[in-house]
Amino acid sequence: MDTKKKSFEIIREGFAKARFGGVFSGGVIPGLTAPLSLAAVENNAGLDPAEYFVTMCRLLSAAVTPYRKFDFSKDGVLKSAVPLFDGLTLYANHDADVNDWKGMIQEPVWDDENTPPGINAKAVFDRTVDPKLARGVETKALRSFSVTIWFEYVRSHPDLAYFYDRLGEVVDGQMVRFIVTKINQAGEVSVVWEGEDPFAKTFSAGGDAGEDHNHQPGGTDMKLNAAVLGLLGIAAGTELTEALLEGKINETITGLKTEIATLKPDAALGKQLLDETRERAVTLYKALKKDKFQQAFVDGVIKKAALTTARALVSEYEAEVEKSVPLACPKCGEKISRQSSVSAPEGSVPADGKRAEDYKLS
Repeated sequence: MDTKKKSFEIIREGFAKARFGGVFSGGVIPGLTAPLSLAAVENNAGLDPAEYFVTMCRLLSAAVTPYRKFDFSKDGVLKSAVPLFDGLTLYANHDADVNDWKGMIQEPVWDDENTPPGINAKAVFDRTVDPKLARGVETKALRSFSVTIWFEYVRSHPDLAYFYDRLGEVVDGQMVRFIVTKINQAGEVSVVWEGEDPFAKTFSAGGDAGEDHNHQPGGTDMKLNAAVLGLLGIAAGTELTEALLEGKINETITGLKTEIATLKPDAALGKQLLDETRERAVTLYKALKKDKFQQAFVDGVIKKAALTTARALVSEYEAEVEKSVPLACPKCGEKISRQSSVSAPEGSVPADGKRAEDYKLS
């Protein structure tokens, strides 16, 4: 999920929390073209105009929201919810901090004289608290707000596969949509730069281009691209279920654990070889440079070298050391090869009774 504020949250299947856009008088309801004409507030609702600005607003409309396809037109759903909006606190940008309130909602009423019908109310802005915001609404520089509600819903097509991806399509003569059946609670109301997000077709606002959105019943919003599905061994286009995902994830994790356990001994041997090769390179480097060696080169280059690089350094340093300081027998002067082990005397038998000659192919 995105870390952005979500525009829709399923609490459980059939019950959700979401934000929906409304408009002040003269604004345009999302999805429509004509401005909404509401009765003017007489005498500033009896409040001192130097301290308060009061205007009518449309909170929710009995219509299908244009982008996320929530249907509020079921008989009685909005009308019975009118009292829930009385006294709601006004904020800005859904920053519901008690120290940042801007005003309140008063006297919500049912309006069936406008098209579509819906819930209207007075929005009261305190000029002394936030004169800039109040001025913005008064001059119509700010035209939109949204309200947070908790509600019950059903799907228009309960058994339709990929329901969320098909919102707005007409299937079997009906638009694919969420049908709101009851508003249980209303929360804060916030002035925002725009009403319902035109890009919020899915549960969360935002989303990267090219994502494969796989939405499932029960509130699961799975965003898995083709690469992730491929890693799990799931063919593109397969309908995802929690059981399928859980099984594939467990299968993949078990396989990885087994492979890691198998590779651990080889990894340990590889690390030992790398450490020994680096140490050999350090020893040769110091022998070659004597008191002129640089510890920074040892720590920053040799001790961090990959195996191929460390081997190359060993070969280079061995050649240089051999050239500058050749080994010779102190008695006869015969050159002696540098090796880390001593050859057994000819004809001797090792302690385990096994000789290299015994393993030669005839």
